Amino acid sequence: MQVEVRRAAGAATAQAQAALDDDDSSAPTPTATAAPVATEKTNIGLGFRLRNVRVPQGLIEVFVKQAPAGASNMGFGLEVARRKGQFEVQLGLEYEKISIEKGIWIENGDTIPTDEVDYVEFDGFGWVTAELSFLYHTEIIPQLSVRYGGGAGIGVLTGDVLRTDYRCANATLDSCTESPTATNIKSPYDLPPVMLVVNAIVGVQIRPTEEIFINIEGGLRTLPFFGMTAGYYF
Repeated sequence: MQVEVRRAAGAATAQAQAALDDDDSSAPTPTATAAPVATEKTNIGLGFRLRNVRVPQGLIEVFVKQAPAGASNMGFGLEVARRKGQFEVQLGLEYEKISIEKGIWIENGDTIPTDEVDYVEFDGFGWVTAELSFLYHTEIIPQLSVRYGGGAGIGVLTGDVLRTDYRCANATLDSCTESPTATNIKSPYDLPPVMLVVNAIVGVQIRPTEEIFINIEGGLRTLPFFGMTAGYYF
């Protein structure tokens, strides 16, 4: 009989302890939440560019013995860019007129008065280009970055480069006149309709505000150039 009483008392004590455990109102330990990850904003930029294409006479005379002058012409175009962080992909469309002072060109290996020379005229010659460039920005301060990169594209030639056969009476260019047996009289050179455009660009970007940008840059677009772009990031 005493054993049964002890068992009943033990069971009652266990039930009371369980009830106390169920009534425990202590707050659960809060779990740590992960900090939000910052994401870089993607901007779409639209810009208008002005470029000065320069071909020094010395550079031309790498390919011919003598030319009358070099070239310095203005071009203009539009560009659309996608920028995320410091990396930018840019599509540019541009037109340049390329004109050199008309005059006598002497090919490598020719001499006057022994050989005929070409009297060359540029008739509306230029090109329309489309190129894709990849650029990276190194920030100096939030409003100023160095930008550099490169790319490639195509250029569609416009107009003609005309030649007329000239014969010289002596070793001076002043003695050269149209050859009496000329087979070319204002004949266009046989140039390819499309040329490869290769870019190598370096410059700076100025951002007066988050949205407005001004690029000042130079480099190579098959031909040497220097110019600027003003635009807006959306």
